[in-house]
Amino acid sequence: MPKRRYYQNRSKQGKLKYFVLGALLVAGAYFGYKTYFCFNPDRLVANSVLKEKTFDTKVEEIISPKYKIKAYLFEDDTNPIIAVNFLFKNAGYAGNEEKKDGLAQMAATLLDDGTEKLNRVAYREELEKYAINISFSAGRDDMNGTLLTTKAQSRRAFGLLKDVLLTPRFDEEDITQVRQEMLMGLKIQQEQPQSVLSLAANKELFGQHPYAKNPLGEAKDIAQISRADLVEYVKDHLTRSNLIVGVAGDISAAEAGKMLDDVFGALPENGKMAFIRKADVDFAGDDVTIAKDLPQSIAFFVVPGVTRQSEDFYPLYVANDILGGSGLTSRLSLAAREKEALTYGVYTYLSVAEKAPLVGGGFSATPENFAKVKEIVKQEWQKIASKGVSKQEFEAEINYLLASYNLRFASIRNIAEILSAMQKENLGIDFLQKRNDYIRNIKLQDVNMAAKKYFAKNPRFIAIGNNEK
Repeated sequence: MPKRRYYQNRSKQGKLKYFVLGALLVAGAYFGYKTYFCFNPDRLVANSVLKEKTFDTKVEEIISPKYKIKAYLFEDDTNPIIAVNFLFKNAGYAGNEEKKDGLAQMAATLLDDGTEKLNRVAYREELEKYAINISFSAGRDDMNGTLLTTKAQSRRAFGLLKDVLLTPRFDEEDITQVRQEMLMGLKIQQEQPQSVLSLAANKELFGQHPYAKNPLGEAKDIAQISRADLVEYVKDHLTRSNLIVGVAGDISAAEAGKMLDDVFGALPENGKMAFIRKADVDFAGDDVTIAKDLPQSIAFFVVPGVTRQSEDFYPLYVANDILGGSGLTSRLSLAAREKEALTYGVYTYLSVAEKAPLVGGGFSATPENFAKVKEIVKQEWQKIASKGVSKQEFEAEINYLLASYNLRFASIRNIAEILSAMQKENLGIDFLQKRNDYIRNIKLQDVNMAAKKYFAKNPRFIAIGNNEK
């Protein structure tokens, strides 16, 4: 009995943590900048021999023998570990039907709560006993899943994943618990300035588009989601037609093909998903400030960006990294943080969402310093647009991108995730070998043309705080 209580408590805490994090990270990348302001090992290898290395191991496209399910495979028997990353396109929370906002999020959480054969406690005991990790998450566009297992327990792990996908448990007790946690998450959102800002920014930018939805859903909808809704969601959205799979580790092509048939073959061939139109983003609206007495005011700013397939992607990526994407060494950080000590952090990033690509950024500052930081952002924005980047900045950035690339392959789990992304973004099966060539082929003039094109206009600012002090 004590062990059972331990698992029940851990499950509850895990779900609550998930929803609290969801509340704090509503817009995903908006506040992901914090990782840049910690120790950055990538910069230490900027001039190392790593930049001369190539990613030699080939990725293989495999097709399962029975159901003809495609996947990218990276075979590596260095360690007896297997990772499977999969996603179901257009099954994310943006596609939640009217009056069912929160359905995809609830389904993703409850998929981690057992099968017809195993209740929540027994299921989690099975995972821990055999060192198996299975998890799901509902993103804005897609439903994502991962499996990590040792070679020795792979058959058991694949069987568990199959059962989760085909016969999820969806106990009424678990549904009630998750519903309560989601409703608690909505309340927590309103207590977190970053979350309030993210939700407001989504509404300002995306209007009535599904991207404006709250990632946690709506309270009135969450309260009415039933087990039948969850079962129907899985049947309609987790299908072979919208499935993308990446497999990495100690598994052969024949073994991986059999796994695809065994795990995913019995899924419905087709389903019913909402079509998400491209967003008409309001980049030109007035700046907005949500008045709130805070010790630190927070700002988000944005301009139009590019998709991953655009010829401007790599030049803009370089220009953005120099401006605000490279942490403490970026222009914005040097100007506002290192030189003037006006902020702990200022950042920019590229969002390549197919329906709404953009260049975004943000900062926090005390109310008396807020206007100064905002003006520095505008000045640096215009400066890079009008004058571009220097040859020295350009060469340092290219060295960094080349040298740090191989660090992305530090784990089998990461590689499996990259394989899925390669397929989703249509990067080509040889992307791992070609990526550094794409970087080497960027010209300084390309970067400066992209900077002029995308940073010519001041960004739109949306902020929260008392910025009048």
